[in-house]
Formats: sequence, C-alpha cells, structure tokens
Amino acid sequence: MSLFEDDVRPIIGEELLEEFSEGDLVRWCGDDFIHMKTGIILDIYVEELSSRSFPMGKVYVIGEDTHEDILLSNLITITAVKD
Repeated sequence: MSLFEDDVRPIIGEELLEEFSEGDLVRWCGDDFIHMKTGIILDIYVEELSSRSFPMGKVYVIGEDTHEDILLSNLITITAVKD
C-alpha cells in the first residue's frame, strides 16, 4: 500500500526548482568539505533518492572540466541568468 496517490512522491525542496536556472553561475562545498567549487548549471531535474524525490542540478565544474550532479539545496548562486 502506498501513502501517495499513483505513487507520486512530493519533491523535497520543490521551491528550489524556481530559484535556479540553467546557465546560473553557482558555488558549493566540494567533497572534502573544505574547498569551494564553482560551476555553471547545465540541467535541472528531479531524482529519486532513498524513495524520496529531490531537485538536482548537473553542473559543469570550472577548472576541472568535469560534470557533477549536485542537490540544488547545496548550491549558492553567484550570478543568475536573466530571463
């Protein structure tokens, strides 16, 4: 038995989907919890983790030439794209 209609789970931090846009310049704490990383949001999507849905961003990491998938709640906007 599911607690949610049609097994649709609420998105935890859904309001963050409105705060960030593709192309935003952002920063976040790296895996070592010491150094900050900077990047550009390439894509915004919702991912299910541990049976819960979270807003995520695929971010190009400046200076490392890689991409990382980061929870939007971990991102800080440096410069936002204007519509």
